[in-house]
Amino acid sequence: MKKIILSVVVICTSFFSSNAQDDTVTSTDVNYGVKAGYTTTILKVSLNGDSASDDVSGFYIGAFAEIGLSEKFSIQPEVQYATYSQDGASTGILLVPVLAKYNPDDKFSIYAGPQFDYLINEEDSEDFKRLGFGLALGASYDIAENVILDIRYTLGLSNRLDGDLEDFEEFDFKVKFNYFQVGLGYRF
Repeated sequence: MKKIILSVVVICTSFFSSNAQDDTVTSTDVNYGVKAGYTTTILKVSLNGDSASDDVSGFYIGAFAEIGLSEKFSIQPEVQYATYSQDGASTGILLVPVLAKYNPDDKFSIYAGPQFDYLINEEDSEDFKRLGFGLALGASYDIAENVILDIRYTLGLSNRLDGDLEDFEEFDFKVKFNYFQVGLGYRF
């Protein structure tokens, strides 16, 4: 799995660096960048309408493309690797959001879109489905010419519980992953 992640990072880096354009987004521009920051995964468990949650914190690093559709709208696909450590155990998750972005002015943006996540470590996926789906909502602010402050929340929509649930068939038992992220990005 580490070879796959390394291959994705090398391909994205090569693609991003070979296609980098100027700094402002217009209707035909494509800009690329990298971002990193703090992330929290919130595990939400619900059973017959009652719910509880637990969270684990870590960091993420990734790359993005900003594809201008008009002066105010763009599409921003991203690839991120998030890692979390708790009680001496580490977990890695690959996050792939595809965001529709609205720019009301030159510095501020709001966005929303689907996000796919994939549990990388096999031992983490014994009780959970490896692939999940959610809805990301967030905002970004250009704090300098090429530096971006980014904040988002992703609401998990898919039930991640996997395995033999014959004992729980009569119950409404669900497990979802939500994500909160704050980070900085650099646009090339």
